[in-house]
Amino acid sequence: MSIYEPLRNHLKNLRSTHWKASFSEIERILARPLPKSAYTYQAWWANQEGRGHSQTTAWRDAGWKTANLDLSSKTVEFERAGQPVSEKIIEKDRADEALLRRAGLYLGTTDRQLIYREGVKALVEREAAKRLARLGGSSPDLEIAPRRRGEG
Repeated sequence: MSIYEPLRNHLKNLRSTHWKASFSEIERILARPLPKSAYTYQAWWANQEGRGHSQTTAWRDAGWKTANLDLSSKTVEFERAGQPVSEKIIEKDRADEALLRRAGLYLGTTDRQLIYREGVKALVEREAAKRLARLGGSSPDLEIAPRRRGEG
């Protein structure tokens, strides 16, 4: 469990779309002090994309972002950033499952490895066909006759 899990849970349970917090409030929620870098560097409070720092992951996973950081007054505002990242992942998983089911119906199987293999194979064949078409060819079995130079 991340040390910022209590902050994630707190933000996730808030019903409002905005929360202005003092650093001391956040420390009470965490039941520990914030690191010195939180008091010194704006970058500590950045809303990084992807999996970067554990504190950022905590508020992003809860569906929040930081705004209006004031290091001198030791306050930061959190704003809802939309749907929590964890819920987006669940939706993506559902969409992937639906896609796998459809592919399985076409292939007549529920074997995921076979579905993945056939999908990659189809992708490679499609891309090869595109490249061949760009070169002006359309038949992969076509053998080109050797060029003969005129005698001169």
